[in-house]
Amino acid sequence: MIIEVIKIEPATAVKIFEKHNVLQEEVYYALKEGSPMFKKVGGDQYIAIGLSESRHITIYFSYDEKTKEAEIKTAYASSKKQIKAYKKTK
Repeated sequence: MIIEVIKIEPATAVKIFEKHNVLQEEVYYALKEGSPMFKKVGGDQYIAIGLSESRHITIYFSYDEKTKEAEIKTAYASSKKQIKAYKKTK
């Protein structure tokens, strides 16, 4: 999957920080440089697990194949089970 544009609405950025203590910079890093693993979860909805600079991050987003644009819905620190699944693919 090629992601050229990552969109995070201001309200979403606030939510993921206040609720999950995830910075939007971590989301960008995990999707661009963190060797993400992608899985389609329905329609245009995807989940990605990738590495930020210090931890694994799980990201839910919608993806437009024509524009290669990902719109972030939520992000949080990955669970042990998600990290184990990620490591199996790498």
